[in-house]
Amino acid sequence: MPCTVTIDGKRVDVEPGTTVLEAARAAGADIPTLCHDPALPPMGACRLCVVEVEGAKGPVASCAMPVSDGMVVRTETDKVIASRRFILDLLLSDHPKDCLTCEKNGACKLQEYAYRYGVR
Repeated sequence: MPCTVTIDGKRVDVEPGTTVLEAARAAGADIPTLCHDPALPPMGACRLCVVEVEGAKGPVASCAMPVSDGMVVRTETDKVIASRRFILDLLLSDHPKDCLTCEKNGACKLQEYAYRYGVR
């Protein structure tokens, strides 16, 4: 029996065991990920995919959390965006500063998300 989840105000029916990330993508939400690989078990290591789930104590890694019937998820709140900016800032603080000469320049998810969230 499918679970009904509300993501950013949009109701979506998904199979039990579906992650919040998968359900959000089915609802059209664009949640950033770095460590997520559909061929591997969820790990939630990068934490960039955080979302707010109604009733949860804080932001949760959407790639590792299974949906539950009636769940309400918000993917782009001020709190979520602030968390993503903080995570990106931490990742970039110890990242090589050679983006202009890197072979991935222009095709790098980390670079794309830094621009998207205004992290320098």
